[in-house]
Parts: sequence; structure tokens; C-alpha cells
Amino acid sequence: MQLPSRRLDPRMLRVWYLGSLALIAGTAVVTAGLALVSHVMRWPVTIPALILGGALVLIEVADMLVSPRVEMATWRYDVTPTDVDLYHGVFVKKRIIVPLVRVQHVETKQGPFLKSQGLAAVRVSTAGESFEIPGLAEREAAELRDRVAELARLAKEDV
Repeated sequence: MQLPSRRLDPRMLRVWYLGSLALIAGTAVVTAGLALVSHVMRWPVTIPALILGGALVLIEVADMLVSPRVEMATWRYDVTPTDVDLYHGVFVKKRIIVPLVRVQHVETKQGPFLKSQGLAAVRVSTAGESFEIPGLAEREAAELRDRVAELARLAKEDV
């Protein structure tokens, strides 16, 4: 079976970088706070806290340098009259085919990072799980949401 052909909006790369930067900043702030508190309280964990926090920041930076580009290169999706086909993953590649007859609802969502880039995510939900296409232009996301909802309705009428 051929891989899906549609790709995410290139601006999604910026969203992943922004998320990584927020995680790195949060880790640095927590590390600095813990080190400061342990220093003031004279706890013997100041140096280990700084070492551990620094190591976490380095791991997060390394992840930021690799994961978003690999994720962008591998994320693909298609919507056919019978299913939603998703393919993605950095270290573990996932291929998910969601039959439209199983779709219970479909929605768009937009957090602050997606909104800042003019993007939205489309979430397709079945009785047991939800699947998300993370980075589409707002108009494209709305059109895809409406198309999946209509195809799901038609698929259920055919059963």
C-alpha cells in the first residue's frame, strides 16, 4: 500500500521549535529555582541539581535539533471516501488507517503556538481513540474537518 501523499504545512516546523524552546526554558527555570532554594536552605543538592538540569537541557536541545525536521519529513496523511490514512513518527513510524464509518466526531483545535503561525489541528475521534493531524493552514483544517464529517456521515448511511 502506498504512503499517504498530503503533508503538513511547513509552518508546523516553527510550532515544534516553539514548543521545544518553551520546554527548554521551563526546565532551565525549574533547575535554577531548585538550585537557588537548595543553596539558600544549605541543602547539599545544589551541584547535583545543576548537573541534572543541565543534562536535561542538553537532551532537550539535541531533541529539538533532530525531531522536528524528521517529524516534518515523515508526517503524511490522506482522506479517501472510506478512511483517514495517517503516517508519522520520529523513531517509531506509525501507520494508522481510520475507517470513516467508525468516526464519531471531528474537530479543529488551535493552541497559542498554532494560532501564532496561522495553523490548526484536525482531531478525528472514534469510540475508543482520537487521532490528530497537527499542522494545517486554518482554512485547510476547517475544510478537512467538514469533508471528514460529511464523508463519515455518508459512510454511516451506506451501512
